[in-house]
Amino acid sequence: MNRHGFSITVCTLAAVCCLLGILSCSGTPTAPGGFVLVSVTQDGVRPAPGKTIEIPGTTLRETTDANGMALFSLHAGTWVVRAYDISTPGPSRPYVEQTVEVQPARTSRAQFNECLYCR
Repeated sequence: MNRHGFSITVCTLAAVCCLLGILSCSGTPTAPGGFVLVSVTQDGVRPAPGKTIEIPGTTLRETTDANGMALFSLHAGTWVVRAYDISTPGPSRPYVEQTVEVQPARTSRAQFNECLYCR
């Protein structure tokens, strides 16, 4: 291999290493994460399964299980939890929201209550 070919090979190898290094950093979280456990009840007594819960600003969306629960893993910080089709006193709304503070290695909770008598 001549000197020119060796130089091109070294430069190409260096560029590939730099690119791989940059790409490996793109998925690194900026803050350690925690969890948000969402609980939805009907009239404060029974679980409300099948309710859609989402975290706006993310692609995270879950449906409550048979126990009316949904669990999310999020980076530390302040997040909004949105629950759809929850009947509340007063005018009907398409969703209700709560703000939760997520701390590293902790589980924060959000509680929603569907008022069946309010329909």
